[in-house]
Amino acid sequence: MAELEDWTCSYNGLVIGEPDSAISIVQVDGLLSLPEVRSSDLTLVQRHGLFAGDDYMNGRTVTLTLEVYGSTRGEFTQALNDVQAAFIPGNSEAVFSFRFPGVAADQTAYLMARPRKRSAPLDLNFAYGVCNVVVELYATSPYMYGDAAREGVVKSLKRDQVPSGMVVPTTVPFTVTGVGAPPADPVTWLTQWGSIPARPTIVVTDAASPVLWDDTTGQRFAVDFNGNFTVDSANEIVTASNGDDITGLIRVGSVWPEFGPGVHRLRLTSSDEYTAARAVLSWVDRWV
Repeated sequence: MAELEDWTCSYNGLVIGEPDSAISIVQVDGLLSLPEVRSSDLTLVQRHGLFAGDDYMNGRTVTLTLEVYGSTRGEFTQALNDVQAAFIPGNSEAVFSFRFPGVAADQTAYLMARPRKRSAPLDLNFAYGVCNVVVELYATSPYMYGDAAREGVVKSLKRDQVPSGMVVPTTVPFTVTGVGAPPADPVTWLTQWGSIPARPTIVVTDAASPVLWDDTTGQRFAVDFNGNFTVDSANEIVTASNGDDITGLIRVGSVWPEFGPGVHRLRLTSSDEYTAARAVLSWVDRWV
């Protein structure tokens, strides 16, 4: 997905809001607003109030108010044609991407939507080459997504091999040096920008019964398995590198990795301290 400039958006190949463009953004409504909520509350019979049920989000409506202006009749006509061609109904959902400072953590983000309404009155302004076009886009998913996948890498400590037994030739007197305390676990700081908790995909390599710790929340996720495997946190499945389902090897007390908004302090421990295990976390930020 192409990177956008600040205060621009794009839909179906049409970039809106660029400097000196004939199509400008007047207003965007629906990105920071909550989608319509579908409630499952039930009416209490012969009692005041409701029985509290779960709330679910419906789709999201985004309304764009655009100003189409042409310094010449040809420029004005072409700009209107471009708007009509981009926002045509009846097609499948397409990417509506945007970059508005303050929205989506200042990142380029997107949602999948399709046009439902378009209004463009022919008034006195139209006669002078100016037309305000209002377009309503509807997204069946309430979420906005970051346009680039995020990644974090967590590694376990690796201790140096120390020779054991007597090494010849030797000298007298013998000197014995203590191994000392083990080094501290390597720490990875991870920032999750989305407003919705991230459920990452985690690829673990060279591990021996590894444990992924989130020191910020105190939660851990452990799998009693040696080797390489993948953790699908969103679908709650653990798969070995050969394709076997090893979800049943998750250690009791584990919590599926989930990172809420903000900073997280992560550590990875492995039973084999002489081999550095590695966990690569990937996810996409989401907002609502």
